[in-house]
Parts: sequence; C-alpha cells; structure tokens
Amino acid sequence: MIRPAKHLNLNTCVLRAASRLLVRLKEERLCRFEELRHSLDDLGPDADVLFLPTVHFLFLVGRVEYHSQTDSFEYLQPEVSHET
Repeated sequence: MIRPAKHLNLNTCVLRAASRLLVRLKEERLCRFEELRHSLDDLGPDADVLFLPTVHFLFLVGRVEYHSQTDSFEYLQPEVSHET
C-alpha cells in the first residue's frame, strides 16, 4: 500500500493520509480515536479503509503513541540529534 504504482491514487494513499493525521496531531498533541478517524472523512469511502493502516504506519515510524485508558493518540515529536 505504500509502494508507488502506476495506478496509485495519490489522494487516497497511506502517505497522504498520514500527513493529514500528523497535521491534526501536531495541532492538538492528543486526539481521541474517533476524532482522529473523522479527520480523513473528506477522503470519501476510502477513509475507513485507510485509517488503521495509516495509524499502524505512524506507530511504526515512531510518530504516535496510543493510550488505551483514554482511547487517544499522542503525537511524538522526533528527537533531534546534535552530532558534531
């Protein structure tokens, strides 16, 4: 789903959905599951299909953390290394 292909719709791919979720999470820092899911509603019927793979992708790259007690996602800021 991440690999580019000739017939890939760039408007409804995981990478675009991930960028949209990251924008929302950067603004709010903490977002409930349902609120975050509704951030992709304007993608149409693909939104429900894309949400979980997108969240999994963001978790794998270390950008979100899920809190089961509050059923919410937290944005994790990337660590910057200062090598000399």
